[in-house]
Amino acid sequence: MKKGALLESLETVLVVTVIAALIWLYAEGETVITQTKRVNVRFVAPTTGMAVSLTDQESSVVGGAVIDVQAALQASQGDLPRIADWVRNETVDIEVHVPSSADEVQVINLQDVLNQSPLADLNAFVKETTPETVAVRVQQLRTVDMPIRIEKGDLELSDEAPPIIVPDKVAVTMPANLAQLVSDQSIQLVARLDLLDKETLEQDTLNVETVELNLPTELLNQTHVNLSRPRVEARFLIRKNTTEFTLERVQVRLRITDDITGLYRIRIDPSSQRILRVKVRGPNEAIKRIENDPSLVRASILIKMEDLTNSANNHSAPLDIFLPEGVKIVSVEPNLTTVTYTAEALNPQP
Repeated sequence: MKKGALLESLETVLVVTVIAALIWLYAEGETVITQTKRVNVRFVAPTTGMAVSLTDQESSVVGGAVIDVQAALQASQGDLPRIADWVRNETVDIEVHVPSSADEVQVINLQDVLNQSPLADLNAFVKETTPETVAVRVQQLRTVDMPIRIEKGDLELSDEAPPIIVPDKVAVTMPANLAQLVSDQSIQLVARLDLLDKETLEQDTLNVETVELNLPTELLNQTHVNLSRPRVEARFLIRKNTTEFTLERVQVRLRITDDITGLYRIRIDPSSQRILRVKVRGPNEAIKRIENDPSLVRASILIKMEDLTNSANNHSAPLDIFLPEGVKIVSVEPNLTTVTYTAEALNPQP
């Protein structure tokens, strides 16, 4: 065989092989297969001022409702990677119809609506879905200006000035039937003063705090209820329930244990201050009792036999000040912690 004929035969074989490979690749790419994918489907209200609710589960978006659908997608093997990437990152929006009545429930065939969605533009055919249908309700929304009541818990607010909430009303968007209920029953939002840290609040002084707003019981767990603002400003006075009082003369007294009686003569050193000026603070009622009976505040030193065992004549003992329950010392003048005293044995041993 001539050389030219051999080359021509080899070229023919190569061309046939390439064409066969291309045909095989095309056929492989066009092979139709089925895969199940999770598709996010969002049902969207037909107009503004409306909201969609799923009748058998909670809605997750105001103005629309979202559901995960398991969809069996048929497509060519070549298109499937692009389809899988799209459904992983996108949500299919399905617009529902304007209802003919407030209570109308629309039953949506998911296979039908998905086959009319952008999935069709991706050459995907939805063979079946789980669930097959979903029931939705379209509700008209209304915005209501709701007044606010205060939940103060155990806070004691002053009677001199009522608390003020700014603003005193907050706009709340909700389905029309709930808006009618709010209007008919004069339902109020709740400003939660009881959640404030009482330790940071000043008594008998204007407190200005940002507080949380809560929905009333009638609106809890209702879908499509949205506050225009979650917090408001509260201005209020805490009733002053503590008072300060100064006792000008509190005498330091001696207390001795029984085993010292008759054995020692104890005297507070004249150089020690025996009269104290004590300022106390406490609940109004407790301070009132002290004002009526100053002896409720006592100062003393306690002397025990073991305190007298050394030979020195001059001793000191801690100063104790006793107060009614709930009352605290603000200051003591002079600021003593110990008091000196002398101890003389009455019957010294020879």
